Amino acid sequence: MTRQVKTLLPLGVPKAIYRPADLPEHAGNPLIEALPQFHQATELFEVFGRFPKISDDERNFSPSTRMLAVLRLNDYLEPLPSQFDVIDKIGLIVRAGYAHRNPLKKGYAKEIIKFYRESMEGKIQPIYMSKPSTAPSFALIGDSGVGKSTVIERALSFLPVTILHEKHHFIQVVWMKLECPQDGSLKQLLLDLLSKLDSLLGTSYCQSSGNARNITIDRLILDVAKYSVMHHLGVLVIDEIQNLLDANGIGQEKMLNFFVTFANELKVPVVVVGTPRALGMLNTTLRAARRIGDHGTYLWGRLPCDDEWSYFLGELEKYQWTLHPVQLTELSSVFYEQTQGIHALIVKLFQLSQLQAIRDGSERITEELIKDVANDKFKLVAPMLDALRNPKKNGKKLVDKIFQDLFIDGINKIGIDVEREVKLVTLKEQALIKKQMSFERVRAISTLMSIGIDQDIIQQAVTSLFDAQPTMTCNYAVKTILKSFNESLTGSQISTGNLMEIVKTAAASGISPDTALAEAGLVTPAKQES
Repeated sequence: MTRQVKTLLPLGVPKAIYRPADLPEHAGNPLIEALPQFHQATELFEVFGRFPKISDDERNFSPSTRMLAVLRLNDYLEPLPSQFDVIDKIGLIVRAGYAHRNPLKKGYAKEIIKFYRESMEGKIQPIYMSKPSTAPSFALIGDSGVGKSTVIERALSFLPVTILHEKHHFIQVVWMKLECPQDGSLKQLLLDLLSKLDSLLGTSYCQSSGNARNITIDRLILDVAKYSVMHHLGVLVIDEIQNLLDANGIGQEKMLNFFVTFANELKVPVVVVGTPRALGMLNTTLRAARRIGDHGTYLWGRLPCDDEWSYFLGELEKYQWTLHPVQLTELSSVFYEQTQGIHALIVKLFQLSQLQAIRDGSERITEELIKDVANDKFKLVAPMLDALRNPKKNGKKLVDKIFQDLFIDGINKIGIDVEREVKLVTLKEQALIKKQMSFERVRAISTLMSIGIDQDIIQQAVTSLFDAQPTMTCNYAVKTILKSFNESLTGSQISTGNLMEIVKTAAASGISPDTALAEAGLVTPAKQES
């Protein structure tokens, strides 16, 4: 019995809007005509990056608020010229992959018969339309922390994930990004792919494929192929491809063969992303390397200490919330020494240095401060940085699995430290403010009671004021309350002067403040003892 696949279209799937194709060979292909217009990376530059908001006024904020603002750099992305080719490639291979996959082209067999007849009549032309043997694909290999995944995800974000073609009765999945399982399991990757389709489309493909424990890889491959074709998958991105090296038995070969089949038979472009550990594997498996990297294998390393490094640092220095901003280019050598040009570490060190400068009150990033912060916070990544400083001596360590894993864990730990630093200082400041608030409230109540105002009236007025303005001082609160009482007076009471004058005059005449205020009608007269 064939299981029914349940479909409940989730929210957020846009309906197709068709625009005329830019090229004649793309005309009439809804998979391409429903995509946004292709733009080069240079055109996307201003919107591709993720730039935090900042203004000079924000330096007047409290220390904890400015430290919170430093967290905006967690989402910072500065596009660099070295990334442009990969950004362009993402948009190009999706459209190139769709070029020969027009779901509306049903007259292919008739065209073959027509071309054959015309050839028999003497016309010189091919009978079969030529098609590429494989879908355009590429590999992106680079050190951890250099922005591979971030740039790929950002480039993909300019394309819709899914598109509903109501007119043609299908849903197009433009792109899908998965991580290679840590054990390099092809079975788990296939299950992840079906699960991702279900989350995007509201389907139950994963369930319909059978029990995950008993299902065979061959069955899963067939199901993945079927649903990928059914939904016209535009590109499949596999991150952390180096995990294939940890596959048991022939898992590594099976996974690579799956990628090749995806590109060859289904004509779905494949992009693999990984660390330098994966490079040796791809080079060893020539067939996979040739197919997966037919549009190039891009090797990304850390930023060299050149013009691109100076540009990156110059753009980053705009985002300083310390009271005394500095030019990072003047600290270029110490920043490079402590980060070795690894993008993620540069931003994290910049954040941590600002947090330290705000916390200790120096409010300025200095060479000594940068070194102190790096020595304290970069302990987990220190071995990797030492290896990068001496690559000839430590070359093998740089591609060692344990070494790489520790480095990735270290980068993640630094990111957690940044947020923890801010939260800790914020909690301390909130506790201090709360303590100060309590002290100022008590002072305000005592001061007002000393001049004889009724305690219930004082309590209500002080509570109302401090709830509205928690950081109010005692002096300001007393003045505000007395002014409020004074404004509530009428006629002859107002002519006698404000409350402070009433109290001062009473003191000069030897009259108690409570008696004077009672005579002014502001407080209840004290009861006379019998």
